Amino acid sequence: MENKEVIHTDLAIIGAGMAGMAAGMFAANRGIDAVVAGGAGGFEYASGLLDLWGLTNPGKGYCKDPWKGVAQISESWPLHPFLKTSESDIGKGFDELTDGLQQNGLAHTGLPRGNTRIITALGTAKITYRLPLTMAHNAAALKGKHSTLLLDFNGLREFRARFVQQVLASTWPDISIAAIPFPQMSMRSELFTPLMAQAMETEQVQDQFASAVKPLLKGEQFLGLPAILGINRSGEIMKRLEDLLGIKIFEIPTSPVSVPGIRLKETFKKALEGTCVTRLPDQRVLLASHEPGKGFTLETGTKSGTATTRIQAKNCLLATGRFLSKGLVSDRKGVQESVFNLPVAQPKDRQQWHTPGYFDPRGHPINLAGLTTDEKFRPLGKDNSPVHENLYAAGSILAGQDWMRTRSGAGLSIATAFHAVGQIALNRAKASN
Repeated sequence: MENKEVIHTDLAIIGAGMAGMAAGMFAANRGIDAVVAGGAGGFEYASGLLDLWGLTNPGKGYCKDPWKGVAQISESWPLHPFLKTSESDIGKGFDELTDGLQQNGLAHTGLPRGNTRIITALGTAKITYRLPLTMAHNAAALKGKHSTLLLDFNGLREFRARFVQQVLASTWPDISIAAIPFPQMSMRSELFTPLMAQAMETEQVQDQFASAVKPLLKGEQFLGLPAILGINRSGEIMKRLEDLLGIKIFEIPTSPVSVPGIRLKETFKKALEGTCVTRLPDQRVLLASHEPGKGFTLETGTKSGTATTRIQAKNCLLATGRFLSKGLVSDRKGVQESVFNLPVAQPKDRQQWHTPGYFDPRGHPINLAGLTTDEKFRPLGKDNSPVHENLYAAGSILAGQDWMRTRSGAGLSIATAFHAVGQIALNRAKASN
């Protein structure tokens, strides 16, 4: 006999990454009952930066003005999802999302209409549209090449201050480095930034950290360190340490597991608590079906394959991502969509997936594979009409875009989720009148 929880909802969101969680926030703000089901969402691999658009035309470098880049998309990406929405809606989506994150303790900053450059753990400069407040001084220090102390921690392998110093030596000579043991972890042979960030939540560790760093300061204007300033109160922790040390502090994004990415995930979770949106953590969709003129039935469960929850939804939003998150899967025959087996736009022949040059500035055709949609972001079937009137898609599963190369991952997820949820809200309003 079945013993499953049954949830009836207006909207089922499949995927708990940036697109899925953004859709959840937008749904909550509009009073749409929704369920978010998906795995970890890949936030541990995210830098915490919110890119909008970072590339001009192929081979012409990166752009200072993301909005100018967006306006020129049709020249090189005629099927890009951004062309189905407007600059106004993209901006509104970013504003609504960053406002929601800030209300729940994670503030972002950036230029009104420009990209900002910051240094990474590789010593390279990365551009982004919105960056965590804890990285704001990163941009200021880089821009002015101000005197800066970069801090290492004994046993931390994912960040090397000396490496960053050497990479930047020719353009930013006024960088010094130092290393300290992390408070209360001196006996560990190896450190990990998430554990350090959790420890930094306590004032005791903050005080010990400040006591260890203060003798190392020699009049520098900035102190740079890997992203370890807590998980939930990073802005407050940074301000307290700045007051204790009398110096401006900035974080540098590091490789996975990413503390800024974890902060994003935890802040989204906090933002959805007590709203009309229900999260099913680590619940994957095992079976999915839909009928024309009717809604959707989803069976969700754990990795073991045991279904524990049945979702009956009027609308469904696919935010399952691409290959890494298994929204798309491939074999020798081609690329398939993993939930509803929807048609996937892709090169006709597998030999056409890649160009001969690995670093071809035009990218590879397979990176443009995904779901083709109508103007409302409803996936199209083989007859070029919507598969279901209430099925939508958002994020990197969409065809016609190469988010990684164009530095537009967050922007793609935010803008398309905002547009799709807006369509659902509009349909609900029309139905109630």
